[in-house]
Amino acid sequence: MTESISAVGRKWWLVVLLGAAIAVLGIVLLANLVAALATLTVFVAIAMLIAGIDDVVGADRYRTRWPSYLLGAIWIAFGLITLFWPGITLLALALTVGISFVATGAIQAGAALTWRRELPAWGLWLTLGLLTLIVGLIALAWPDLTVLTLAVWLGVALLVRGLTIAWFGWRLRALASV
Repeated sequence: MTESISAVGRKWWLVVLLGAAIAVLGIVLLANLVAALATLTVFVAIAMLIAGIDDVVGADRYRTRWPSYLLGAIWIAFGLITLFWPGITLLALALTVGISFVATGAIQAGAALTWRRELPAWGLWLTLGLLTLIVGLIALAWPDLTVLTLAVWLGVALLVRGLTIAWFGWRLRALASV
């Protein structure tokens, strides 16, 4: 057990790096909404892919790994759909993001509740999961909502997620010597 904790602790820098990358993408979306509209699908695709990679790479942090693999697969699948269909309309982008927000929000909230005794900051993950689910439902109920609203939420969600992951990675540093 100590050996596996130490192995995870030695990867602290990778967790911090992924968290920082996610946070930077969140800031880019928040700071450049109008200019980014033309390339929003690419930003969203990259953000989804990085979030998915983080979930897959970060699965080692948890005793039960399948929820992280499932979340990662969903983020990666929707990221690839968005990336390889660059001509997709903004309405379709809103629907794609809405569907992925509903799916990942529900899974994240469920996982936070299920593993609340083992999951650090489970309340934050539950809150982010529920808010993501609600925003996804709103996007699906009113698909004509502006994609800028989704971009703002995605930017905020990525910023919070990235900072939380980076903070967690920094805390993992202490486990490297265990």
